Amino acid sequence: TAAMYSFMASCKRNGCDEREWLSDIFDRVQGIKHKDLFKLLPSNWAKYRGQL
Repeated sequence: TAAMYSFMASCKRNGCDEREWLSDIFDRVQGIKHKDLFKLLPSNWAKYRGQL
């Protein structure tokens, strides 16, 4: 879908490995608080990864 293409493009812009990011967020999304979902976006993921 268009949303996935957008996320993958965002990963590339932010220097994230797309597969690593996707695998990590799928593991974390179920247990994360709603207010912290922004931390899973590719633009924030590397910065907050160790804090999640």
